[in-house]
Amino acid sequence: MTNLLGVQEEAEVIPKDVPKGHLVVYVGEESVRFVIKISLLAHPLFKALLDQAQDAYGFSADARLWIPCDVSTFLDVVRCGGSPQYQNSCMCI
Repeated sequence: MTNLLGVQEEAEVIPKDVPKGHLVVYVGEESVRFVIKISLLAHPLFKALLDQAQDAYGFSADARLWIPCDVSTFLDVVRCGGSPQYQNSCMCI
């Protein structure tokens, strides 16, 4: 539903299977869908992936967030950024 200002309501924009505090990203040429914690956006490795996404696709407020790397690299970044137990063994990708 659109409000009086022509802006879509939040319930229409956020998929029902995405918990609060999370977002959807699409990874690789296969467009594999992942739901990740928003806090991961602050991690330096994830920021590097976002820079790559901006270079490859640009950003638009109404576009999906596509990450231009293979799924295994993305999962390594998520492991490094999301869990303190992996942070000491993480290497720059």
